[in-house]
Amino acid sequence: MYFRLVAADITHRSPSKVKVSSSSTNRRKIKSNNSIDFKDQNSDVYLNSLQLISKYGYTPEVQTVITSDGYLVKSYRIPNSGPPVLLVHGIGDSSDSWLVLGPSRSVAFQLSDLGYDVWIYNARGNKYSQGHVKNLNQKQYWNFSNEEMGTEDLPALIDHILLTTSQKRLSYIGFSQGTTNFLIMCSMRPEYNEKIKKAILLAPVAWISNIKYPFMDVFASNINLLYSFFNGIGVYNLFSDNVFLNLYHAKVCQDGVTGQILCALEFYIAYGIKNIKNLYPEKLPVLASHIPAGISTKTFVHFFQTYLSKRFQRYDYGSKANQLIYSSPVPPNYNLSLVTAPLYIFYSDSDWFSTTVDVKNLLSKLPNVVKYVNFNESLDFTHLEFIYGARINSFINDKIKMILDNRL
Repeated sequence: MYFRLVAADITHRSPSKVKVSSSSTNRRKIKSNNSIDFKDQNSDVYLNSLQLISKYGYTPEVQTVITSDGYLVKSYRIPNSGPPVLLVHGIGDSSDSWLVLGPSRSVAFQLSDLGYDVWIYNARGNKYSQGHVKNLNQKQYWNFSNEEMGTEDLPALIDHILLTTSQKRLSYIGFSQGTTNFLIMCSMRPEYNEKIKKAILLAPVAWISNIKYPFMDVFASNINLLYSFFNGIGVYNLFSDNVFLNLYHAKVCQDGVTGQILCALEFYIAYGIKNIKNLYPEKLPVLASHIPAGISTKTFVHFFQTYLSKRFQRYDYGSKANQLIYSSPVPPNYNLSLVTAPLYIFYSDSDWFSTTVDVKNLLSKLPNVVKYVNFNESLDFTHLEFIYGARINSFINDKIKMILDNRL
């Protein structure tokens, strides 16, 4: 079934009764405060995921799983007796992305209020999921890309969630890279399709041949040179969390007209945000203080390889190494015909990253798309708004809740 949203079409049929428990033990006890006081050490700009969950009156748990290749992957849980839901962040981000807008706009809190058992993943190598069972050197530790997140991290966490909750299936919500990792998991580890009740993919990323970001071709054409340079100087991870830089960034975004103009320009260049008001301006300093959270250079390279090859493919090690690893001089495509889990896909005509052309190509390859929602270009709903937008309740969160409750 297909839903296309235009400027005059953002309403839905009246909601039916929610089937999960509405009396959550993690009901929020205080209201979100939009004002940012940098002298207040309890301000959201200073708080990590665990602290954000606690601040708003919920009871968090820290859950760490060990993957089959030895990585320590951390997730945060807001426990409830209802069905488990797993939230998976985008590239270079963390569990913070599902929390920083506070209870009024963050879907993690809203699902907890409805009684869902909420689990929030952190990808290997980000600021929360750093560690390994072995004493690896930096080059060894950071030797991973999207593929390992999909074939190692997610299966380990899903198994842990299902074991902990005594459930057979869970619902999955992924944004951007969180959708990439899901597609990789279900194609490379197809037995996990049976463990997914529903998968909601926000701004899905597989093919990115038509990405519209400035300077994309310049970076992509020099990616091998850049990778060699980074390896040569011992830089194996990028965009790592830097408290002082993030706080400086946050203050710029609140520092008068000039600072706000600079902040708006940065978000336009980096994310395609034409109207900064679409990003909930009161929360911009909080967003700026929590992103980025770090990725491996190999993940970064894998992303650009996908752009250059115009294929949704496994990592390209070069023809000789590919022959040894894949028995082919070119890396194979991920087999999306094996992704049989029920899918609900959201995309926007205004998204520079997950473009309409590329998403339609993806849709044509997937065998079990139950519904998809397309936001018309007139709505100017851009990539980052799927997770940080001021309009996120009416455009995304309300629909997620309807899907989980079988009302959409």
